[in-house]
Amino acid sequence: MKDKLRRILWIAAAVVLVINGALFAAGRLQTQYELTDATEVHFIDVGQGDAALLLSGGQAVLIDAGTAESASALVRYLEERGVRSLYAVIASHPHSDHIGGMAAVLSAFPAEHFYMGPETQNTAAYEDMLDALEAQGVQPAIPADGDTLRLDSGATVTFLGPADDVSAENMNDRSLIALFSTGAEQVLFMGDAEAAAEQSLLAHHPELTCDILKVGHHGAATSSTPAFLSAIQPSVAVISCGVDNDYGHPSDQTLQNLSLAGVDDIRITAEESTVVLPLNPPSPGKENAA
Repeated sequence: MKDKLRRILWIAAAVVLVINGALFAAGRLQTQYELTDATEVHFIDVGQGDAALLLSGGQAVLIDAGTAESASALVRYLEERGVRSLYAVIASHPHSDHIGGMAAVLSAFPAEHFYMGPETQNTAAYEDMLDALEAQGVQPAIPADGDTLRLDSGATVTFLGPADDVSAENMNDRSLIALFSTGAEQVLFMGDAEAAAEQSLLAHHPELTCDILKVGHHGAATSSTPAFLSAIQPSVAVISCGVDNDYGHPSDQTLQNLSLAGVDDIRITAEESTVVLPLNPPSPGKENAA
């Protein structure tokens, strides 16, 4: 499997990517929807999993793709938002509740950029994702701390971890951490990062703050420590989890930590379904800093 990943990393983007995009736009969609120019973040209800859609200036970025069971609903959601292609796709880490729908997404929507970590998993979901990348001719990248993807609108997605001091023994702590910024507002995506990853993040980015926090690990008690929340000072927290899930997410401890940190606006997909939050658009000509 590692050989397959290594091979894919060196594949140049193929003509089939353009062909598939044209076929998809021309024939797959029965109803044509318009992709908004507004800047928004959609925390998509995929049950006990993660998927978030970033929209800005008519471009779309997807962070994670939920479970295999939610794949068709996720694809349909993107279609109904007017998505025809994805400017970028980010797989935070290779657990199946984050990449289970990735093969279906990559088959349905041409992707210009794809980001993932170096960790691998011997699972059907991971294998299917690699096969879809290879079939589409998409060349994935493993981002370094500080690497930034800039959208045409001026909004940015900056990768902030994991740093090398985060152990690979816990796959959750190796989640890619990403900051979506319009210059005026910041949304921090923690994947399934737990306490050790939070501590590392603060050590490497001591000035980091955000307006909206995608709470790590579905609201588990192993994430969202008081020190972390106190440092980043979010005003809104979003927890992606399934109704009556087997893990008890979100934990009472996490909800208490958020409340004690002054986060009064807590959104939970298990209660509200998909959460859509509008953001202030990037200012024309303004450079965004992470």
